[in-house]
Amino acid sequence: MVANHPVDFSADLTEERLNIVCNLCLDAIADSLIDSSSIYDTPWTKGCLAYGRLQGLVIHMAKSRDYEWIVLANKTMDFTARIGSTLVQFVVDDPYNPKKTHRLHTNSVENMQLSLDFEIKARVDVATWRVFITFDKQDQQVEPSAVLVGFDFNQNPICFWNYEDTIPMPVAAELTNVVEIPEPLLARKQNRDDEVNETR
Repeated sequence: MVANHPVDFSADLTEERLNIVCNLCLDAIADSLIDSSSIYDTPWTKGCLAYGRLQGLVIHMAKSRDYEWIVLANKTMDFTARIGSTLVQFVVDDPYNPKKTHRLHTNSVENMQLSLDFEIKARVDVATWRVFITFDKQDQQVEPSAVLVGFDFNQNPICFWNYEDTIPMPVAAELTNVVEIPEPLLARKQNRDDEVNETR
């Protein structure tokens, strides 16, 4: 069964935090796609730069005082962020048809956390959390998107959360009073010859 929201499984994964993380991720990806759009770039250079930018973003967020709820728990290539007390990895892949299935396995940091969780709780529903960033499908570049997926121990997705960039609604304002402006009187413009003749 797929739950409506990650907060159903982890109180750390609030809407506000997820919106901030995903918005910054998509900004970083958009910048990396612009920077890797030369004729010499390949899918490999685009993918490496995008993933490196995500890693750099999480490092920056963890150092910033603006995001005290995020920590970099693992600095290796399968870098892992801790949002509150919940571990999350970032993957550049399609969440609905992942090719990098090895990224669904738990890493050493997640294994340690799961062993601690089992000591405290009788049941753990979500074994791994992954933020999937997608910007190409079947070699066709698409609008970058972010999806958080929670997997159980058998790597079955049990929670999907799609980030949607919200557009601010227009704010209603009071209409000003209509003021009528009288039409100006039209007068023929005189040229210089007319002015000279009138002075004679």
